Amino acid sequence: MNIWIFNHYAKTPLQNAGTRHYELAKYLISKGCKVTIIASSYSNIQKKYVIDHEKENYKVENVEGIRFVWLKTTPYQKNSTRILSFFSYYNQSIKTVKKAFANEEVDVIIGSSVHPLAALAAYKISKQKNSKFYFEERDLWPQTFIDFGKISETHVVSRMLYGLEKFLYKKSDKIIVLFDRAVGYVKSKGINEDKVFHIPNGVNINSFKLRNESEIVDKMLREFEGKFKIIYTGSHGIANDLDKLIDLAEQVKLSDPEKNIHFLSVGAGPLKNELICKAAEKKLDNITFLDPIRKVDIPYLLSKADMSYISILDSPLYKWGFSMNKLYDYLAAGLPMIMHTNPKLVGEFNDLEGVFVSENSKMLCDKILWLYNHQDQVPGYSAALKNHVESRYSWSILGEKIYKEMISDMKPDDIEVSNQKLEVK
Repeated sequence: MNIWIFNHYAKTPLQNAGTRHYELAKYLISKGCKVTIIASSYSNIQKKYVIDHEKENYKVENVEGIRFVWLKTTPYQKNSTRILSFFSYYNQSIKTVKKAFANEEVDVIIGSSVHPLAALAAYKISKQKNSKFYFEERDLWPQTFIDFGKISETHVVSRMLYGLEKFLYKKSDKIIVLFDRAVGYVKSKGINEDKVFHIPNGVNINSFKLRNESEIVDKMLREFEGKFKIIYTGSHGIANDLDKLIDLAEQVKLSDPEKNIHFLSVGAGPLKNELICKAAEKKLDNITFLDPIRKVDIPYLLSKADMSYISILDSPLYKWGFSMNKLYDYLAAGLPMIMHTNPKLVGEFNDLEGVFVSENSKMLCDKILWLYNHQDQVPGYSAALKNHVESRYSWSILGEKIYKEMISDMKPDDIEVSNQKLEVK
């Protein structure tokens, strides 16, 4: 099979971003497929282009057998240019395919949100190529904005986005959702649930078993040697609800007589500076905010921590579930986890040994102090956490699931012919 994936924000492990499609592509290649990922070369996290385009508007790169087509899109420096970057990706992807890959046959084209214009571009190209079109909805637009109170359900933008979402649902051959209960969301829009399947985010288990040392991480953590380190990795935005992290750090500071428990928040996002200021106002010397690092360095970073942390906003959006990359990284590292949220939101994690769930900062503070004083319990927790993620969320399991869905849509002759068509540069 020849498979194309359109994802504005796709990146490799050598960059600072999620690697969902890189990992899925590696698995599909192991099954004999050819995979191309069409992505922007501009990093919203690093605020720069991660690929040198010279004079071209696109560049083709072979990354471990995956053909990446990097598009030079409009930079996203602030919210006012965000929409421009969406349209830039949409236009560039269509133009580049027409210019460079017009004669190539494709079996399956996946259009992946965050924003729906990436999926719309994928649909248009699938019509030209006469290929199967899969719509992967990683975020529910506009439902996310509505449930976070950013926009009303009756606003003209909401109605437009709902209309585009419904259009993509109807035109797709299959719909991929990341949240475990989002099949119900799609069904509530009048779509037959038989064409919807669930592929959450996952983790490369081997990257944790065979982790490489990182000088960057060693330098970053040098001043925290000997500390009991509780780590958060990822975005610092509204959905991450990291005001709770500040509250917990304050509670722990009051309860930690040895002053040896330290919180590390690694990442970037629109609210990071505000959180740093809040911590400073409260004179919290037990929390440090650090810059984001490459995905490839995450396993080594987590190996140096003692606990992990995640907070989730109590929003109606999460009744459909959630699928955050950091969760599976924490589990693969065998790190006991603080989940600072409403227990009703987290499903399976309520009953997972080594995961402590509560909205109450004082209760979670007590759990941290207990584990700090009972570190002999950690090996048992680590084994349970690693077993859980390996049996459910490894990319080999998730990749096999999507591969079987694609095979079910293909005729044997189509697969045999398409495998001869693509030449990865």
